[in-house]
Amino acid sequence: MKIAKTAAAALAGMALVLGTAGAASAAHDDNPSPKVASYTYDLNSIQPSSVPGGQASGTTRVKALPNGKLQVTVEAWGLSPNLPHAMHLHGVPGEVTDMACPGPAAAGPDGVVTVVDGAPFYGGILTSLTSTGDVSASSALALDRFAVADASGYLYYQRTLTSVPGYTDAGTVQVVVHGIDFDGNAQYAFNADDPFSSRSSSLGASIPLEATVPVLCGGIAN
Repeated sequence: MKIAKTAAAALAGMALVLGTAGAASAAHDDNPSPKVASYTYDLNSIQPSSVPGGQASGTTRVKALPNGKLQVTVEAWGLSPNLPHAMHLHGVPGEVTDMACPGPAAAGPDGVVTVVDGAPFYGGILTSLTSTGDVSASSALALDRFAVADASGYLYYQRTLTSVPGYTDAGTVQVVVHGIDFDGNAQYAFNADDPFSSRSSSLGASIPLEATVPVLCGGIAN
């Protein structure tokens, strides 16, 4: 997909550049056993209520399994239907740090919380939650390999990862879901007649804002 090829490098770079963002502290959940660390969070809407298609909800579970495996489950409602939604684990590489999610107040002058607006809260990309293949930051916008919401906007994703680039601790990551079809035309594309769909992503002028805009976020610091 053309959008994926154009934006992947930009997003991968941001994973490093924004990985030193400030952090919020929070207490960790109790682990169910010494061998399995499991964390369940609500996924909350990031965008102001004035952003069309931006009000969704969901839950996520991040489970650290024995032998270094990581299982991530995402269930969401109210997403843009029949479209793939890029999803990532965000945080700070290296030292274990609890990040946070932005809210509507993080929106810039354009009234939308963009990728750049959100990154200081949840950090850079640690892992791309693709359904198949590579899960590194290089696949950050490989839309042909992300889960697709059904006709009602419901999305279910679960994958057990055996090699997790950038992963540090299941209890410190934030799960972020992207993609809003502002004008409801069933595609991520520019539409000069729509005040939201006409905008470019904060990652580059050739990338539609629709494809990269964050819609849901959840993690331990929220």
